[in-house]
This record gives sequence, C-alpha cells and structure tokens, in this order.
Amino acid sequence: MLRPCRMRRFRALFPLRFRERVLEALHERGVVQLKEVSEPAVGRRAPAEELQRLLPLLGRLRELHEVLGPPSRPVQVRPLTREETARRAERLLSRLEGKWGPLRSRLEEVERRREELLRRKELLEELRELDLPLSLLRSTEEVHVLVGKMAAERVEEFFREVREVLGEKVVAGSAGRGERRTVVVVCRAGERQRLSPLVYRFEVEPLELPPLEEAPSVSLRRLEEELAELERRKGELEEGRRKLARRWAEEVGSTLELLEIHVERLRASALLGYTESTVLLEGWVPEGEGGLEGLLRTLTSGKLLFRTYEPGKEPPVKLENPPGLRNFELLTETYGLPRYDEVDPTPYLALTFPLFFAICLSDAAYGLLLALFMGSGFWVARVFPPRLRKIVLVGALLTIPVGCLLGGWFGGLFGRAPPLWVDPLENPIPILKLAVFLGILQILWGVAGGACLKDAFRGEWKRLCLVHLPQLLLVVGFFGLALSSLGVSLSEFGLSFAFPKMSLVEVFNPLSPAPTVLVLFRLLFYLGLFAGMAGSALTAGSALSGVGSSVNFAYGITGLVADAASYTRLTALCISSSIIAFAINYILGWIYGSLSPPLEGISSALVILLLAVLVLLFFLGHCFNLFVQSLGAFIHTMRLHYVEFFSKFYEGGGEKFSPFKVKRVFTRIRRR
Repeated sequence: MLRPCRMRRFRALFPLRFRERVLEALHERGVVQLKEVSEPAVGRRAPAEELQRLLPLLGRLRELHEVLGPPSRPVQVRPLTREETARRAERLLSRLEGKWGPLRSRLEEVERRREELLRRKELLEELRELDLPLSLLRSTEEVHVLVGKMAAERVEEFFREVREVLGEKVVAGSAGRGERRTVVVVCRAGERQRLSPLVYRFEVEPLELPPLEEAPSVSLRRLEEELAELERRKGELEEGRRKLARRWAEEVGSTLELLEIHVERLRASALLGYTESTVLLEGWVPEGEGGLEGLLRTLTSGKLLFRTYEPGKEPPVKLENPPGLRNFELLTETYGLPRYDEVDPTPYLALTFPLFFAICLSDAAYGLLLALFMGSGFWVARVFPPRLRKIVLVGALLTIPVGCLLGGWFGGLFGRAPPLWVDPLENPIPILKLAVFLGILQILWGVAGGACLKDAFRGEWKRLCLVHLPQLLLVVGFFGLALSSLGVSLSEFGLSFAFPKMSLVEVFNPLSPAPTVLVLFRLLFYLGLFAGMAGSALTAGSALSGVGSSVNFAYGITGLVADAASYTRLTALCISSSIIAFAINYILGWIYGSLSPPLEGISSALVILLLAVLVLLFFLGHCFNLFVQSLGAFIHTMRLHYVEFFSKFYEGGGEKFSPFKVKRVFTRIRRR
C-alpha cells in the first residue's frame, strides 16, 4: 500500500529438455512476467513450424466456436500435450466442418436472398402510393418520365415552375402523405434538359424504378410472403445449428481453449534465450511470491542456475492494496498507472473520493436509493462495470449520513428536515468553508504524502529537502495568511479558534505587528518561499534553468489560489442538488394544491388517476435529478482528484504487470 508491489528480476538457466515442463508450470501458476532475453551470448529460436501447424487450426476452431457459442459449463479435461491437442482439434474439425459447411451455405444463401428482398422492399415502400403498373412510368425515346421524392411544402411551387418552363407539354402529379411526397413529371424527351435545373433547385430525389409489370402494392404483398417463407427456412436452419451446439459446443470450446494455451506457450518460448543444450529464462516476479526457485529446482531435478536482481529500469507495475481498497484502483488506472518508484494514490482516493461524492449529492434519500440500485442485481445496474458500481455504492452509503447532517431528504418532501449540522439552503457559508478546508488539506496531502513521499521512495533526499519540504512550508504558511486576511472563524465546526483578522497588505508584510500565530504563518511562508527558490536553483541542471526554476517556484503561489477555489464546486453541487429536489416538490405540491378544491365533485376513479399521475411525475422528476446529480458528483469529484490533487505529485506512465498466466474459461484440469 502507498507504493506498487516490489518486484524482483530473475534469471534461470536450465537444460533444454525441461523447457516444456517449466513453461507449463509457470503458465499454470501465473506469478511471473516473462521478459525477452537480450543476452548476446545466447541465441533465439522462433517456433515457426509448430505455430504454422497450430494457427490455422486455431482460426478454424474460433470460427466454429463463434457459430456454436460457449458451452453451458466448464468441461473437465485431462492435461494434453501439444501434439495430442492438435490431433484432437483435427479430428473435431473433420467431423464438424462436414456437418456445418452445408448448413452454413444454406444459411448464407437465405440471408443473402433476404437482404436482397429487404432492399427491394425499401424501394417499393417509397413507391407504394403509385397505384399503377411501374412499366407505365418508364422513359422512352420520345417521352421522359421523372419519379422522385421531395418536401411536401414545395410540391405546388415545383409544379407551378415546371408548367411555366415547359408550358402545356407536361403532365405532373403527386401521391402520398407526410413530410415527403412522391412526384411524377412526364414530358417530351427533348425537354429533359430544361427540367433538370428545376429538379436540382427543388431538391427532388430521383427514384430508380424496379423492372416490374405490376403496381408496387401488389409486388409488396408478394415480397412479404417470400420474406415470411425465408424466415421460416432460416428458423429451421437455426434449429439445426442449435442442435449442433447442444451436441458439440462443450468439446469445441474446451479444445479451442486448450489449443490457445499451447499457442500462448509457444509464443512465450520465443522470448527465451537458447544455447545448444540450455535455456535462459528471464522475467519479473513480485517480491512476496516466494518459492519460485524451489519450484524451478523441482521441475528441473536440481539442474538449475537461479539468480535474482534489482528490478532495473521501468519494471512492470502491480498495485498492492487491501481488498477494501482494490475497487478504487479503477480510478487510478483510468488516469494512468503510477511509475514503479512513485506513490500509489489509491488509498488516498478511497478516503476522499466517496467523501467528495457524498457532499456533492448531499441528500440522504438519494444516497439510500442509489445504494439500493447499485447494490442490487437489477439489470440496468449491471450495465456498469462491477468495480465502478462498488465505488459509487461506497459514495452513496456515505451520502446518507452527510444528508442527515444537512437535512436533505428528497429536498424536503414534507418540509425541510431539521439538519444535524447546517441547512445549506439557509446557510451555505459553513459548507463553503468545509469545501475550502478539505481542498487545502488535500493540497497539503498531495505535497506531503505525494511529492515528499515519492522523493523518499526514490532516495532523492536533496530534492526532498531543498524543494518539496520548503513547498510544504510555503503551502501551510500561505493558506494560514490567506485565511487570516479573511478573518475566517471555525465556530461552525465546534471550535473556538478564529484566524486573526488583518488586511491583505498587513498580513503579508513581515514588518507589520501581528499576533503570534500570524507571525508563525509568515515565518513558514517566507522560509518556504526563499528556501524553495534557492533549492530549485541548486537542483537545476544549469544557471539559466536555475533562474527559471526559481521563478516557477514562486509563481506556483498563484496556482494555489486557483486550486483551493476549485474546491468550492463541492458547495455549488451540494446546493444545486437540494434546490432542484426542492423545486420538484414545490411544483408538484402547487399542482396538487390547485387541483384539490375542484376534485371534490369528481369521481374517485379520476381522483386516483390524477394522484397516480402526480406520484409518477414525482418519481420521474427525482430519478432524473438523482441521475444528473450523481453524474455531476462523480465527474467533478474525479476532476478535483485528477487536476488539483494529482498535479502535486503524480507522474503516471507505468506499465501494468502482465503475468504469464493461463486463462481457463471453458476447461478445468482433471489430474491423473
């Protein structure tokens, strides 16, 4: 926790004859990530011949597996060698491809014919209004016929323009209803060039007429009958496919998985180094995974040379957090994995992310509903990834006590409930103070628990003492002086302390008389400022870059103001959630109140119907508000962490630890 799992780089040299046994054991155990051997003293071997045989079988099996679907349950199989698995795949394909091939051809033929008929039907639907044989609408050498679609409101104007241009040598008409009409224009073939500009100007979409000797409605009826027959044939063929799946899906799925495992091991063998009779294996293993050397010695009958080393440059990253915090690794991975030698921010996120989310949502009833929704097995909730659901569930559960502190229950359905602390609608200042204080604490933690701790992990003691510790003093002193210039009191939090009130100029003037606490803040601020500027210059690579680093360190004070102010969004979202919920209740209450006197003489059935409508509107309104506010709370909370918090210490860019591990979905090994 607080840093990625420690890694060890290892090398193992053993006789070539044990290669398959070692790769199989490592693959099944799944605790090491293999590394491509780059030792110049050893050679490389690409398993081209073995892969050339297995890959075509794998492709054909995957195609068959897509058709039959996954097996209903995992299959117990005994361990098979690569040769046994290949022979099993060949036998299975020889039996099934003869059965599936003709069935697939008939299915493809039916689907091809169906697509063709659907395209023809789509065209005929546009011509349905023309109740005459389409053969009468074909152009000839002497007559030009235009059939097209255009906007209904421009049809009359189009016909008027056509008659003005072509005179009496034209016949025009329209058919259909709706926003677009079918228009027919018949003129002499020689007048076609005079008609074309009008077609373009009025955006008439010409229709290509199919070669039919009957009306479109008659042809459509025949098409629908043929489509129904094709659907029946397709159903019969699909039933044949389902029968094959029931009989063969388990064997195809298990064989496919076994073949994929052997292909993965072959590809892994290409990463190894080879001499004439030995194999060099190299990779990374988590420091807590003991017993690797003992396992390899057992597999190789003691004929092994094994060494471990420091992980070297840019080893893979494996986050290591307690079970309760692992779901929050999703937030860290979304931004980017930490580097191997920096701080893992997941424990911080597990504390502050749900708290900020709860303050933004701030309604106990909303928190309860959201917790029930995310914690249930409802199919809509399962659309979200499991880890995301659990993160939101923690935030929703924390929203319940926060809502009780603020008196939020559906925005005050029966009047605002008495808050245990403060009502944000009547007195938002304590919430604003809380948001700013939380922001200041998170900024401090970003410098102390992020930047300073990262320097300690890396052993960069010079940078820790000359840059980040002075930065920590600067941040404490600056915010202490800033709060003093505002005379902020902590009475809303049950504390009798108040920052001494002085003007902004007097607060930052080191020569101005001030109370002891203010003098202490000045000392921290100026000590951190000058020490940090000097330290930035000393740790820079050159004199010119040292000047720039010093200026940037001092200029960073302006960023502190913007960062702290950004946390006021917690207050804005907290108030907006309450106001919108209150507005929904107020509007529906006003509607109910205005309907109450007139309802006295109406039947009870109508009264129940109106009340049901109001209840439905109440439910939909609060569901909409819950969705919008939850989405806003999640996004803005993520932004506060990714921008204001991570920017103080986080680099990211780590490569995820990818163990060489077998993936079994359709099979379970049955040991002899």
